[in-house]
Amino acid sequence: MRTILLLALMVPVCCAQTIEVESLFQPAPLSGIWKHQIGDDPRWADPAFDDSAWPGVPMPEGAVQPGDGFSWYRFRVRLPENMPSEPLALMIGAFGNSQAYELFWNGKRAGVAGEPAGGVWGLLLPRPKAFPVAGYARTAVIAIRLRTATLPSIPRIDSAHRTSWIGARQPIDVSVKAWQDERLQRALPSMLIAASIVAPAVFFLLLALWRRDAPEYFWFGLWLVGATVVPAVGVYPEAFAVRTGLAVSWIVILASAVTNAAWVGVLSALFRSRVTLPAWLAAAAGLILGSGPVLFATAGGSLARISSMIATLQNFGWLTFIYYYLGWRTSRLRERVPAIHVAIMAYLLTNFAMVGGQLVWPSETLYVQGAWMRTVVLLLFTFAMALLMNQRSALLLGERQRLSGELASAAEVQSLLLTSLPTVGGSFQIEPVYLPASEVGGDFYRIFSAGDGAILVVVGDVSGKVLRAAMTVSGLVGAMEAIRTRMPGAFLEELNRAASAHMASGFATCCKVLIKPNGDAVIANAGHPAPYCDGQEVELEAGLPLGIAPAVEYPESVTCGERFTLVSDGVVEAENAQRELFGFDRTREISGKSAKEIAEAAKAWGQNDDITVVTVRRNS
Repeated sequence: MRTILLLALMVPVCCAQTIEVESLFQPAPLSGIWKHQIGDDPRWADPAFDDSAWPGVPMPEGAVQPGDGFSWYRFRVRLPENMPSEPLALMIGAFGNSQAYELFWNGKRAGVAGEPAGGVWGLLLPRPKAFPVAGYARTAVIAIRLRTATLPSIPRIDSAHRTSWIGARQPIDVSVKAWQDERLQRALPSMLIAASIVAPAVFFLLLALWRRDAPEYFWFGLWLVGATVVPAVGVYPEAFAVRTGLAVSWIVILASAVTNAAWVGVLSALFRSRVTLPAWLAAAAGLILGSGPVLFATAGGSLARISSMIATLQNFGWLTFIYYYLGWRTSRLRERVPAIHVAIMAYLLTNFAMVGGQLVWPSETLYVQGAWMRTVVLLLFTFAMALLMNQRSALLLGERQRLSGELASAAEVQSLLLTSLPTVGGSFQIEPVYLPASEVGGDFYRIFSAGDGAILVVVGDVSGKVLRAAMTVSGLVGAMEAIRTRMPGAFLEELNRAASAHMASGFATCCKVLIKPNGDAVIANAGHPAPYCDGQEVELEAGLPLGIAPAVEYPESVTCGERFTLVSDGVVEAENAQRELFGFDRTREISGKSAKEIAEAAKAWGQNDDITVVTVRRNS
């Protein structure tokens, strides 16, 4: 009997480590040797369970467990004789990277944190939590059924925040609040700096709406949004109402994916380079590498040993340098602004060193300090990039103003060339309308007196756009002034020889009409839309456009009528929002109207090229 009683007294000693608590009026740490066993068995909550074979771990240092899955902690606590009058409470410290657990006090469930049986989505961020406990037994066996998972973007909690405490309810609640205040105080500098970066991000995104010609503003604003979210969510997820570790990991991974994609756009816009297929493949590889560990964890798998390494490589490692390398290799030499490269390299090296240090020496303190440093560097980088882009924008604006001035001068010269009508007598009413698609255009028209009351009308269109086409028009107009023949076919032959000699590339279409006072008309055409006579399209043979071959004969056609309308292809090819052309039928139907009405109708339909209309009406 004595032997049985002795063995019964020895069972508690060999079953669980006993932690002596001297006072409960202030929170007492539950530090010491706790029994720990990997696996899951509901019998382990029983205070009579024999856990002598379980290994002991020093707490709080042993609170972080590698890998994913269930494990149990057990220990015995002996309370002092002098007990406080108010209820007791347990403050359980942080365990794993992401955690959920059930707390048992003398075999009875005292509380739960998260959803231990709810999969990875039920795992909370590692935060201390207080639980009230009932009963005032001098000794108690505390068992914790723990579910943990190792996820990227979640820092290892420092030893001070992994400590568990016991004491009166009010002091324990004060301790939990103090821990929360301490976290906020440590995270506040980084959060404030991150908040200050939101304004530049919004500014660049709004600026991109105004400066459509400068896509770097949009990409840089998008990059700032993603780059700000990563440290802000990681260091203080409570500000975003995030409670689970998996949610933090997904937010960081998606923000990193946005950052990486925007980084490709920033480099492409800054270096004026084409985004190559390897760059997009690198961005896709970054998204796959970064989301891989989280996808496995979401599905219940485990990549605990390599997830942090993969996340590091994806976020700030070789992928970023590949983007930079591709941007440098595909950029033009004159766009390689040294200051931009210095700013980019400084930011990348700072991030690489910070994340590398976190990988070698994982701790909550280093994570918070690293996030603060990264956010400061991000703010400085934002100012540096803003100054550089503003400088380059000023240069581009100056260049644009110079080109705008040249276009205005060219438009003025072209207007003088095209709008001055010679005196051609009183036999005809002539109305020309010219609507260029931009400042200057490639259409032209000229009206000459041919003697005996007859007139020569020329309408043409030069291939190409803006300044180059305008310069070609000026050359052709000058060549027309030197031609003395009045017959349309011979006129086009001489103009073609001049065009073939002086046009380095491209071509021009042209239609020449000789109209006599009695209404007889002789027409020659060089690839231009046929004119209209009294509301009908004149059937004639169209020769080759000017400038293609030097020796070309242009046949002449003869017709007679009261009203002649010549148009450029900008009328026929006007296109509306449904991609429907104005077409020849509509042009024929309105060919009897004034030149202004015809031009305005084509413009209202949808102008996408220069519009020229010349109408000639015989006076009765």
